[in-house]
Amino acid sequence: MSKELSPNVEEVRSIIEQIYKRITHSYVEHYVDVPSMAENRLELLYLFLLEQGMPKEKASVLCTATGLVQLGLDTHELVKNEYDSSQNAERNRQLTVLAGDYYSSRYYHLLASAGEIQAIQVLSAAIQRVNEAKMRLYIAGRDSKILSDEEYWELRNTIDTGLYVAFVEEYADSIDRRRFWSDLMKETAKVESVIGEWEQLKWQEQVPLGFARFLLQKPGATLAQVLSGVEGKALELIGLCEQMVRTLHPAETRNMLASITARYSHRISRLKKVIEEM
Repeated sequence: MSKELSPNVEEVRSIIEQIYKRITHSYVEHYVDVPSMAENRLELLYLFLLEQGMPKEKASVLCTATGLVQLGLDTHELVKNEYDSSQNAERNRQLTVLAGDYYSSRYYHLLASAGEIQAIQVLSAAIQRVNEAKMRLYIAGRDSKILSDEEYWELRNTIDTGLYVAFVEEYADSIDRRRFWSDLMKETAKVESVIGEWEQLKWQEQVPLGFARFLLQKPGATLAQVLSGVEGKALELIGLCEQMVRTLHPAETRNMLASITARYSHRISRLKKVIEEM
């Protein structure tokens, strides 16, 4: 890959700024907490699209649209099944639903204006798959169904990476690249999820919805075992990502991806250091 195609921090940051500009609404922001951006996934998607020879302008548009959809889906995740009966609580619930719809609708306007009909089709199909996975995971939790590790991560991966993997499936120029980039996005998303839960377990001392709650559902599981299991899973996944990156060519892409996976290792090192000092 030529050097001019290498994305840099400023380019990805510009994409993220464009996403937030498109969703800014003072009234909504007063009542609704905007979810954090999946920055690493956007960076991986941007790098993948450039590697496939896509012009930076088009790659930026597709990444911006994907980020808008992700924010919409994540905002809907904030909607609670139960609220208190106050007027403010009801307004918060209604606005959270509407905000998610608003964020998602912005992607369609952006892609339609750019004439990217193919990308609209890709994201529309991906949104359906993500929502189906959410429903399956919700129903399993509601019915106290104990999922296998494979079943849990299949659903979790679809929810977290379905939008990004959809573009990999559409634009990858070979089976090997499709497999590599899909696996990398899934494994790095797992790392993010597990580290986030590990931090929540340590700082808030509560079991978050996710892999930790899945582990706690297993017969005889204790909180200490869950904490150890989450830590072990995080380290295992980072090792897997690093091993995948080492097999990639050309070296320039490999080095850039290595810097992304290194962030997870640094985050874990900081967390363990703080824990040791407590």
